[in-house]
Amino acid sequence: MFERLLAKSVKGSGKAETIMEHTLNLLSEYKTLKATYPNILTESEWEILRDACYYHDIGKANTKFQNKIRDLKERIEDELKELEEVPHAYLSCAYMPIKKLREKYSKNELKCLMMAVYYHHERKEENQIASEAVIEKDLPKYIEALKKEGFDLPEPPSKNYSRYVKKPLKLQELYPFIRIKGLLNKIDHAASAHLPVELPPENLTNYLDKFMKNLNSQPNELQTYLKNHPGENLVIVASTGIGKTEGALYWIGEEKGIFTLPLKVSINAIYDRIKNEIGYTNVGLLHSDSQLEYMKRFEEEFEFSLSVLKQTKQLSMPLTVSTIDQVIDFAFLYPGFELKLSTLSYCKFVIDEIQMYSPRLVAFIIMGLKYITEMGGKFLIMTATLPPLFIHFLEKEKIPFKRPDKPFLKLNEKGQVISRHVMKIQQKDLTAEEAIDHGLKRKTLIIVNTVTKAQQLYKEFKEKGIKVQLLHSRFTKKDRFEKETSIKKLGKKTCTDSGIWITTQVVEASIDIDFDVLFTELSEATGLFQRMGRVYRGREYEGQEPNVYVYTGDFLPSGISETNKKSVVDYVAFEKSKEVLLQYDGQRISEALKMEIIEQIYSLENLGEESEYVQELKNTINQLKNLLPYEQKEKPKLRDIENVQIIPYSVYQKNEKTIVDLEEELERIKQESPNNLKRKLEIQQQLQEFTVEIPYWAYKKALNSNLFARNVSMGRFIHFPVLSYKYSAELGLIYDIDEDANFM
Repeated sequence: MFERLLAKSVKGSGKAETIMEHTLNLLSEYKTLKATYPNILTESEWEILRDACYYHDIGKANTKFQNKIRDLKERIEDELKELEEVPHAYLSCAYMPIKKLREKYSKNELKCLMMAVYYHHERKEENQIASEAVIEKDLPKYIEALKKEGFDLPEPPSKNYSRYVKKPLKLQELYPFIRIKGLLNKIDHAASAHLPVELPPENLTNYLDKFMKNLNSQPNELQTYLKNHPGENLVIVASTGIGKTEGALYWIGEEKGIFTLPLKVSINAIYDRIKNEIGYTNVGLLHSDSQLEYMKRFEEEFEFSLSVLKQTKQLSMPLTVSTIDQVIDFAFLYPGFELKLSTLSYCKFVIDEIQMYSPRLVAFIIMGLKYITEMGGKFLIMTATLPPLFIHFLEKEKIPFKRPDKPFLKLNEKGQVISRHVMKIQQKDLTAEEAIDHGLKRKTLIIVNTVTKAQQLYKEFKEKGIKVQLLHSRFTKKDRFEKETSIKKLGKKTCTDSGIWITTQVVEASIDIDFDVLFTELSEATGLFQRMGRVYRGREYEGQEPNVYVYTGDFLPSGISETNKKSVVDYVAFEKSKEVLLQYDGQRISEALKMEIIEQIYSLENLGEESEYVQELKNTINQLKNLLPYEQKEKPKLRDIENVQIIPYSVYQKNEKTIVDLEEELERIKQESPNNLKRKLEIQQQLQEFTVEIPYWAYKKALNSNLFARNVSMGRFIHFPVLSYKYSAELGLIYDIDEDANFM
């Protein structure tokens, strides 16, 4: 027999861990969770969770598992070697003293405990024949060894636990189990990583008050309202630039918070602002590039950055700034969703700029909020433009929330609502001549719907000898960073330089800039108002001439099609936006009027059932409502477009020596020091500087057109295809064949 019953094998420079050592680690983290958030469970639920921690891994005391995590020389004979391995979670239930536990718990409480242990790992369905044989012939050998380790086991292993582990089909009946199982997973992950399950929150209010005092400022009406309503679910409409971020942080206060935004650039900026300006350091950064962002910020503390990343991914930070897709996917009810939902049940959940999400993602948000509030969590939706369609579906799903009687509008020094925009509608195409005719003022921003249109306009200006700069999503990371830095420099309120920038919707919410005049194609009203937020961002506009020119196209503007599959936005939303906006041509567009316009366009009645946006929103909500828990086996992909990172061939040629040297260095690391994760990630980061993200369809088109040269490989799962699409630092990527590519 084994002298020590192991739960964890030796990994790296660590040591093996016995079942009791691992269990004690869980119980320690259980105490940390209870001390940090004592009110998230009832006393009986805390006791159930403690017992779940105590018994969850005891089933690892079986011959197959103990042999599996040992060297060959340490293994013993397996008398049941013809049988498949039984997952240890199922065997843990066999060891549990059911008679004793029946005296302690009600039937439902005992079921909740047993299910939490039984399902704490997602495994294939239990093989009853194998389980019964192992319980009868193998587990009894380990009773004395377990007792020696300190486990209280008054009964022999039992096969009679099946009636306690059958899941109900309705989600609401599963809530007690979800809470316990999710928190058990959270504690287990923390104990396995030897990291705290939760870092205690500090009072954000104190940090914000100090921040305000340093600015010689006081909380405004919005911030005061949010500060005074911390226990309510809220839907807030407020002007751009009014201080919604500070207001949301006041609302979170002393509690755990998750703050979501649509774009990674915005998230990075708010993360840095919370840490560096407000001074609250225990904040996590969660999106698809978190690891690389942490590496940049903790350059000299790599191991620390890894531990912070692990805590962030396990939602253990007191405040996390995240993209919505990293959190809200639990609404798909896939196996393992419980950790996120149980954590959100004691969170303050902030959703900023909800109007920027696709209808599918909005559906996930609505159903996610339904489950969160039913579990006891709180939410705050903040936006400058709130489509009434969202309110309709929140109310339809009976999600409780409070909405103030009026929006919060930015005021000037006299206490009057600030006026920032005079709008002119042009029913023609946006061209370089149009912008020139209306005067290229000090800081001119041109926003169009597609990259192709942006590139076309850039060429038009260049042909006329006018200096202009271009920014869109199809530049390499290196070139895009340089361009974003440049546009932000010009876009500072204190900058008095002049310049013209042509961009796409990448600047709608991701880049904090303040320009003097905007020329833009119409997409739809919410997108237009986001774009208008980049002009006179926090300033009063007292002029009478338009500082916003909106182009609806001779027929249609770029990216808009009556066939929705080819349209960047819903065609019905575009048409309705155009119809309503024309009523206000030449007028001063106040913040209150913007909100009225949104009300006129984005109701269910006005968009109508034929709108693809409405159809997708309704259909996705119905799909999610009709899902049985655990019916879907995989997490959903919530991003609207599946992108591929590629290296344009001309970029590869220009940087070939650097790229090849990095590949060779990576190969040497694999051979000589495979655990040097820091350098591997640094190489990945350096190679990514040469990449452009393109849609999957464009990647497939390149493959089908023989435009593929080679893969720049980072390992089995990460590689960057080199494709011969045209590319220049001026124009970015063009989906034309690069005739200079010489590998053909």
